[in-house]
Amino acid sequence: MEDEPRIEHAEPLVDAVLHHGGDFGQLMAALWEPSLRLVAGSKAMRGLKASEDDVREVVTRLMAKLQRDDLRALRLYPPWKDRHPDKTFADWFKITTANVVRDFARERRGTDQRRLPGELSKKRLLNDFAKTLPGEDSYGLRPPVTDAQTARQLLEYARERLPPDQLAALESWLQGASYDAIASSRGLDDAAAAKRLVRAAVAVLRRHFGPEA
Repeated sequence: MEDEPRIEHAEPLVDAVLHHGGDFGQLMAALWEPSLRLVAGSKAMRGLKASEDDVREVVTRLMAKLQRDDLRALRLYPPWKDRHPDKTFADWFKITTANVVRDFARERRGTDQRRLPGELSKKRLLNDFAKTLPGEDSYGLRPPVTDAQTARQLLEYARERLPPDQLAALESWLQGASYDAIASSRGLDDAAAAKRLVRAAVAVLRRHFGPEA
């Protein structure tokens, strides 16, 4: 795996986050691109014929899993390493990623079986979001949802311009997560901090996709 050395080189950041008050955002930034390729190349995701959006959603879930509950999942790495001295952080990370991919695949298969005709999908939500970006006082509302090209433009622009924390918070919000849930998954102080993160992401997108643009 060509990204394995990049993942292994992130191990000092893991130690810093766990033991020295390091910034989880730096660790996430180091792992983000290798994670995208790792998830996209997994057998389960190929079997689902997963889109780029699906891959990014899995990586977002992976990072949230590592960070939530005071880094509970990430704290499993040191004792795992003690039990497997011949293994590396890349080995542990691939196992953890595979578990998140597996859960996503199970969920997707179940969702596909239960989905009703006309039911809103995440992509449709993003479609109309691009057209009806919320105002300053409407962040408690998620817009209704149609134009596939607009959705693609929104996603492409978001990936290129939003930092990972804003992008992850925005995607969680669009999927229906509460501000409390976003704060918990992102390791933020409270719901107000999560709302500010979503507001910042929306502000960037409004400048690009709003009526004046």
